[in-house]
Amino acid sequence: MSESGALTLESEVLQLLTSLPEKFVVDFANGIDVARERQRYIAGRTAFFSRMYDGFTGQGARHQSEINASLTDGVEGALEWLKDLSGSLAKSNHAIIQVNTRVSTLKEDVAKIANYSITTRQRLEKLSDELEGRCGALEQQVARIGSLQQAQVHLDAVFSKWAAGRLSSFSLSGRCYAALEELRWGAFGDHLQRLSGHERQKQLELLADRAIVQLSQDANLSLGERIGTRDRWLAQPQGRHVLTDANDALEYLGDWADVERNPFIFAVSQQPEELPLQVPRLGSAQRFTETLISELFLEARHG
Repeated sequence: MSESGALTLESEVLQLLTSLPEKFVVDFANGIDVARERQRYIAGRTAFFSRMYDGFTGQGARHQSEINASLTDGVEGALEWLKDLSGSLAKSNHAIIQVNTRVSTLKEDVAKIANYSITTRQRLEKLSDELEGRCGALEQQVARIGSLQQAQVHLDAVFSKWAAGRLSSFSLSGRCYAALEELRWGAFGDHLQRLSGHERQKQLELLADRAIVQLSQDANLSLGERIGTRDRWLAQPQGRHVLTDANDALEYLGDWADVERNPFIFAVSQQPEELPLQVPRLGSAQRFTETLISELFLEARHG
């Protein structure tokens, strides 16, 4: 795993996968623990998360002592960072709603602990109000422009990126997973959350059809043809075009996957030495695509 310098929005891999900053803000928010009167957002996180943290909180641009001083404020410092990060990084309704949910939980936790300062409580209230306002503004924007139209534009943009070869730093199955995460954390995912039943299923089937076609083209496969999972679907590309942080980025995106509940996503993103039993040793584009979609949009329903 790469442990090079800080990652910023200008970093190539973050330019390629816009879902990474969205997920980072949610993870940061979920790592703030007021009950223990300290912030946990670094402890236990991956090196990739830490590198984004260094870049997004300005560690590379400010003197280290200033950063350390701000973090000694504990929860108040963490909330200040969360306010800045959610304002600059979280663009999708999917991310903002999750951060807002976490802030609501923090408000409840703080209310139960007597020794929290008025400043902390006020900061939480202000952050909650701002997030509520952003959620409302996004809802109005969606209503004005049209949720379906935004989702279609986003879908086309992601598949154009894939067709142009911009996801070629990932394995064959990794390209499909990366594209699906891009969609989940953007306008397409926001639109999908508003659908249910037949309408939702129809959108997922259309998504699967496009992904199967693109993945088959990348793998040079005919309809229904199966190839080796380890030596083809999961094989890592080689060459100067491969981004240094590609593997780390995909691993971070899928760090929530469980080997039992989400075996395909686990295998594609975490690259385990032993494949989960549910993952076939020979697989088709259709099998990989439909299962990844099922695990990501139907079974996981994860933040």
